[in-house]
Amino acid sequence: MSQVQSVEALERLVGSRPLGVMMKSLGALDAHCVRLLSLSSFAVLGFIDEEGRARLSTVGGPRGFATVVDSTHLRFELHEPLSLNPTVGCGLLFLIPGLGETLRVNGRATLDGNTLLVTVEETFVHCAKALMRSAFWKPPVSVVPTSLGPVAPGPLSDPAVRDWLSRVPFVVVASWDAQGHADVSPKGDPPGFLRLDGARVAVADRPGNRRTDTFHNLLEQPRVAVLALVPGEGRELELSGVASLTTDPALLASMEVAAKVPKVALSLEPHQARLRASPAVLHAGLWDASRHVPPDHLPRMADVFIDHVRQNPQRGAAAATLRALASKRMMSWALTQDYKRNLY
Repeated sequence: MSQVQSVEALERLVGSRPLGVMMKSLGALDAHCVRLLSLSSFAVLGFIDEEGRARLSTVGGPRGFATVVDSTHLRFELHEPLSLNPTVGCGLLFLIPGLGETLRVNGRATLDGNTLLVTVEETFVHCAKALMRSAFWKPPVSVVPTSLGPVAPGPLSDPAVRDWLSRVPFVVVASWDAQGHADVSPKGDPPGFLRLDGARVAVADRPGNRRTDTFHNLLEQPRVAVLALVPGEGRELELSGVASLTTDPALLASMEVAAKVPKVALSLEPHQARLRASPAVLHAGLWDASRHVPPDHLPRMADVFIDHVRQNPQRGAAAATLRALASKRMMSWALTQDYKRNLY
């Protein structure tokens, strides 16, 4: 299997991280983040458990289930007890029903009974492409399971796990850098986009916000968790193990969508697979279209992105130029064009 083993090799494939994209990141919750949290009813939580394993779980409830304590702290109640190592970072991906963009919050977490308190270190809004490609918020449709490829003995050999993976259009990936900072990132494609390769499951990389945080992290340390959701279902599948980056031509060719072949894929060797009921999906009413946020209540995402770029404290002439030239009209146009031309 062809592996990517350095940042230089990765950037030759997918490019470097653009300054403008990185400047959408803030170190605290601003008014836009607070508003998005007030509209969110569901999130995916990435953490390291007390045994040092990468884990993912879901949390949710009524809109605004996550309470903003102040600009660097938020808290919410867990549905089930959690084994969490507080010395390592955690990441959260908040979903707003009906909105394509997601809010990513990274930091540190502590537990007080079933209450999780998160100290925010980084926050930014992720583009809508993963949810658009997966048709995440559209009415669920019956999907004929697809062939995922050969499978070896192990967690992926369970027929229930294979059936679930064959119908998945959307996954969330949790990763950590060498210092223990977490990141939780969405990946989406038409149902059946995952591939099995022996004892590993592969996730295609598609155009997104171009931060490539997951890939940079696993080049530093390979422990990764993947959580797979199927619209309309009240369960979730969690895979936990070690990952690498592959450019295997045959594997990538099998992932072609809309005449586009991915340049790289994440290849996870799961040590554990947990297919379980998701209380968070139930409490959030995730698939109930009547509980989606009305379009006129949603923020204009171009406003959010531009305001975040302007608030970013990055120094230097290039950063100052970006802040000066950034306009909401330009951002709105750029987002529309990007979603049309670079969805795959």
